[in-house]
Amino acid sequence: MKLVYTTKIEEYGAGRFMEYRIPAVTITQKGTVLIAYESRKEAGNDWSAVWITVRRSVDGGKTFGSPVYPHEIPDRENGDRVITWSNPVLIADGGRVHLLFHQDYEKAWYCCSQDEGISFGKPVEITDCFRALPWCWNVCASGPGHGIVTDKGRLVVPIWLARGEIRLDLDKSGRIKNHFPSAAGCIYSDDRGKSWKPGFMTQGIENANETTVAQLSVGKFLFNFRNERYEKCRVMGIADRGLSGLEAVWNETSLPDPTCFGSMVRAGENLYFVNCAHRDPVHFYGDRIHLTVYESPDDAATWKPVTEVDENGGYADICADEKGLFILYERGVAGKVKTLLLKRYEW
Repeated sequence: MKLVYTTKIEEYGAGRFMEYRIPAVTITQKGTVLIAYESRKEAGNDWSAVWITVRRSVDGGKTFGSPVYPHEIPDRENGDRVITWSNPVLIADGGRVHLLFHQDYEKAWYCCSQDEGISFGKPVEITDCFRALPWCWNVCASGPGHGIVTDKGRLVVPIWLARGEIRLDLDKSGRIKNHFPSAAGCIYSDDRGKSWKPGFMTQGIENANETTVAQLSVGKFLFNFRNERYEKCRVMGIADRGLSGLEAVWNETSLPDPTCFGSMVRAGENLYFVNCAHRDPVHFYGDRIHLTVYESPDDAATWKPVTEVDENGGYADICADEKGLFILYERGVAGKVKTLLLKRYEW
């Protein structure tokens, strides 16, 4: 696999925002590369004023157009109240592009583009689907990253929920809550996003949260969980086509992880996974290192590293076309300017 080019998407502190995080990337049938991410008014604050930003490229990711803000709602309402728009998930689906995101980690929204991401329809609230999940929560989020379209046309989106302590020490309104304890699961749509249904929720995976999914060759689903197990590796689970629960769960010790979001995609007969391949238990940027792509040729029975994307890293999302991979990731280096980068690899 060969690196073809690197595109700098954002530089932290440049423009209107102090930080650009939580990347999502997908590519349409026509070859339009779409990216989404959080543009944050404050650095290092998941609950700051945040906008969901979507941008598109028609030259294979070399250049990107102006930002689109699909929620089209100010980051403040009712006086000084901050609104946190978070956790974007993209799904390329034929002529459509689906987008899910969240408001203050308490409401979920869905919208769709019919024009390759040039514009998005009015967002529709889908929080009721999250409330139907068998888990009591006060924090909800999707993905982040990308969801998938199955061989039967079903849309599948990984999600996570938390029942967090209300942090009145940080915000007297009670808006800010811890992101733990948590559990992960999924939601799905069988009508191209018109309605959404609850899937399963995990049990027994310590603080499972940000998750990625791919469909296996037999039609079942492989879920790949961020977690807080002491082994410091990814946890894998296989769900049947009905998404009613996990048939098997295991620690994938060949995929070390410092408790950070990583992403997975199917390309032909192979699975690819990207994350910071590091087991250090401390979660600062300095420990999110060795951003690495792994390959599995056998439906996740085995994994091998194929390339190191960057010595430094952070959250990363991945998508594929017939020529290779796109990886959109946070590059964090202690004491230096941080960036959001897109790298293009070809087979």
